[in-house]
Amino acid sequence: MTNRILELKERVFEYVQNHGPVLPSVIAKEFRSTNIFISALLSELITNKRIKISRAKIGGSPLYYCKEQEVKLVDLLRGNLGQKPREALDILKEKKVIRDRDCLPFERVALRELEDFAMPVKLVIQDTEEIFWKWYLLPDQEAKELIERSLERIYAPKKEEVIVQVSKVLEQTSEIEKEVKAPASIEKPIEKEKKKKKKFLQEVLVDKGKKEKATEEDKEDSFESIVIQYLKKKEIKILDKVVIAKNKEINFTVQIPTPVGELCYFVKARHKKSLSEGDLLLAFTEGQNVKLPTLYLSSGESTKKAKEYMAKNLKGMNFIRIK
Repeated sequence: MTNRILELKERVFEYVQNHGPVLPSVIAKEFRSTNIFISALLSELITNKRIKISRAKIGGSPLYYCKEQEVKLVDLLRGNLGQKPREALDILKEKKVIRDRDCLPFERVALRELEDFAMPVKLVIQDTEEIFWKWYLLPDQEAKELIERSLERIYAPKKEEVIVQVSKVLEQTSEIEKEVKAPASIEKPIEKEKKKKKKFLQEVLVDKGKKEKATEEDKEDSFESIVIQYLKKKEIKILDKVVIAKNKEINFTVQIPTPVGELCYFVKARHKKSLSEGDLLLAFTEGQNVKLPTLYLSSGESTKKAKEYMAKNLKGMNFIRIK
């Protein structure tokens, strides 16, 4: 039943907490399950932002880990990188911050591939775009100081502009909000006017963001009603409803009228853009646990691979896309 799936998901999360970064095959072996099933559970944990996934892979598989385990990534993944990316990784680890223009061509390419370790910091000084690469474990304040020092040598006449630009970019890329204040020495009337305009612009953007968020929430709130209306339109009687994730995932037990009488079905309703074979397998397993055939309703489409997997392995399961 659904509780068993949720319980297994929590056990998988605890395993990642205790053993991460870890490969999905290791977790599958631990829980005596398939890679597809475990990967689907891990995918849901990532969607809920409870765990993270690496971009680099080991034998074609990424690593799953919690935020506090990021420090272990470099030792586990370094040996699986190519020679050039490995060289660029070592340089960045040593220097902490690298200016893109000072890199060799192969280093520029490699740093863009090292998405787990090289964090880009982009800013514009005197109409010139500057890109710096920050070591993923380096605190923002230390990165800010290193970048400022480098740019002050190049843009000496515009020292204040450099400080403000670097602070602003790091503030946008950081997970923690920071308040950036300009030095009192540049608090001139023209600067005060700029700040007023900036504050006004920020208020407008915040207001716009709230409206957009409210609009998006309204769309999500309607998903449950869309599903219920669809079932009523098809004269399908709802016997039970369990909300797994508000506005995202709902389980139903229903009775479907047929020429030979009413049949009971387990219905998984999911608000998701694209469904993998793992998503379908999870729902099919839930249906088996309650000894009912499964009907999957979704606002998104299943991938070609998922459709083929369902036809071959999930006998009796049906998928319907609803809008």
